[in-house]
Amino acid sequence: MKHYVRKRRVRMVFVLFLTLVLFLICAALPAFIGSSGKEVNVEVPATKDEPTQPVTTVPPVTSAATADEPAADGHKIDIEAMFQDELESGCEVYAAVTLLHYYGYEADELEFAEKYVPKSTNYSDGDGYYGPDLNSAFAGEPEFGYGAYAPVLKRAINDYLADNDSEAEAEVERGLTLAELCERYISRDDPVMVWVTTDMELPEEFITWTVDYVDENATAEIGDEFSWPTTEHCMLLTGYDDEYYYFADSLEGITVSYEREQCERVFEELGSQAVVLNAADKEN
Repeated sequence: MKHYVRKRRVRMVFVLFLTLVLFLICAALPAFIGSSGKEVNVEVPATKDEPTQPVTTVPPVTSAATADEPAADGHKIDIEAMFQDELESGCEVYAAVTLLHYYGYEADELEFAEKYVPKSTNYSDGDGYYGPDLNSAFAGEPEFGYGAYAPVLKRAINDYLADNDSEAEAEVERGLTLAELCERYISRDDPVMVWVTTDMELPEEFITWTVDYVDENATAEIGDEFSWPTTEHCMLLTGYDDEYYYFADSLEGITVSYEREQCERVFEELGSQAVVLNAADKEN
């Protein structure tokens, strides 16, 4: 009898022990699962018209952008770049004709170069090499020559406009930065002719001649030395954003982009010169 009672007591103690262990495990299990970082399905009481659905709770995600963060600064003008296939040295001509096309004029680059661009020959007399101030005339021919600066293209464009009974007028801008040109013109959908280089690198090689032709726009006098950077290039500035400036480039026949800081340096090196068209009869 004692033996049976002892076994029964042992069994009861054992059962109570198991019950206590199971209770502790059940009590600790939700906390353990919740701290594991895993998703937890929580039953949400059903509403009148909606069955009970499991709701997944996940840690919140923080975005790098905020509602107060400004949008990227920039503006681009939709312009189709011309390809410089006829006039090997005529980037200025292509930029000017592309500008005219944008405002609705049907200019032809060959006629424009032949009829409207002032030109002066470069030549050698055996003792020296001679040519114009590039602010006064195109040095050589657009087919195979050197180039011209902003006042020459201003005159060419205005002569073309006068022949086409237009009230629009081209003007030279000097001394502004590209950023200022963008704010003043690009932002209102007016492209700008600018003088830079073919690869947007600072010019290193120059061809020098003695000036033998000047007009009222010249910066040199007869007999002065004039140096022309061999990588001089004229393009149409068509857009900008936080990192780049965009240009219609006749050498590529497409729109190209370069980093803003480098463009500003090169533009300044080439005299910060630009041509804009104040189009009273803007057609686009």
